[in-house]
Amino acid sequence: MRDFFKSTAFRIITAVVVLALIYVLVQPRGHKEDSKDDNRLRCCIAIKSSISSLSSRAVGFSYELLNYFADDNGLDISFARYADKSVWDSLCRGDIDLIVFDYDDDSVSVKEYEEKVIVSVPLRGDICVAVERDNAQLLNSFNFWFSSFSETRPYTLLTRRFFRSYNVETMTGSSLSPYDEVIKKYSAFSGLDWVLVSALAWQESHYYMGTQSGSALGLMQIKQSTAAHYGVDDVYDPELNVKAGTLHLQHLIRTYRDEGIDSLNAVKFALAAYNAGEGRIEECRAHAAESGYNRNDWDQVALSLSSHPTFMGRQTIEYVDEILYRYRQYNELLR
Repeated sequence: MRDFFKSTAFRIITAVVVLALIYVLVQPRGHKEDSKDDNRLRCCIAIKSSISSLSSRAVGFSYELLNYFADDNGLDISFARYADKSVWDSLCRGDIDLIVFDYDDDSVSVKEYEEKVIVSVPLRGDICVAVERDNAQLLNSFNFWFSSFSETRPYTLLTRRFFRSYNVETMTGSSLSPYDEVIKKYSAFSGLDWVLVSALAWQESHYYMGTQSGSALGLMQIKQSTAAHYGVDDVYDPELNVKAGTLHLQHLIRTYRDEGIDSLNAVKFALAAYNAGEGRIEECRAHAAESGYNRNDWDQVALSLSSHPTFMGRQTIEYVDEILYRYRQYNELLR
């Protein structure tokens, strides 16, 4: 045995064990966490659009399509909000794994970055996916998945939901928007009429989930601070955005009902407050009372604003009128 400890074989075994221990000890502490990154998919929907743009529908379509891809492949997906051209730099730096863009609108960027990125087959029309060239495996995986998914019923239903006409003058059937099921779900949860909530969502965003006005975001144009009050931390997510919006509308209606205001006026005041803020509407009601009008009747409060020193309220009055008009149109359609 003593001879073994002195042998060349023992020295070799000892050296191998020591090297193995050194290798284990010098591995980065975050190595296990890094392996989890393989399951993370960081995306950005870089489609230039606005409320009135047809391409706005492609934003919601792309969002749901990527969620299907993530679910089918066991990926933890997250979305960065689109800002400007710098998204292509973020992609090339590896800050984002994948972007969705309109090839026709972004052809200049594609040309500029053609040596650094590769592009997928079209998803629909000119909508494509781009990844960094070093991430070709991800694009191959996506293309392979999409070639199968595009032949399925869920894909057919997805395209039908987002790219059909939602013009109320030409609309047929019982579908008001691509987000009917989400709106129905949270309207029922909040005790609200889903048709009214849908009319509100159209007024706020025309059902374009990428809408941003100041600090208000998404389908229901909710501020992050308001969403946080209702336990929502991601207002970019259409479902969570609707959840926060319906809970806020419920709060406003309940506030006015608790003051003894009748149901119709409670809804009108709630819509006005959703647009202009509770504090502003309380100021308007106080002015109405001082001017001899009924502070609990929205139409009379609206009339009194012609003499308000700082807030004429035209935009808010039109906002309430347009939502209620669309609400009546929707109900006629659904009969």
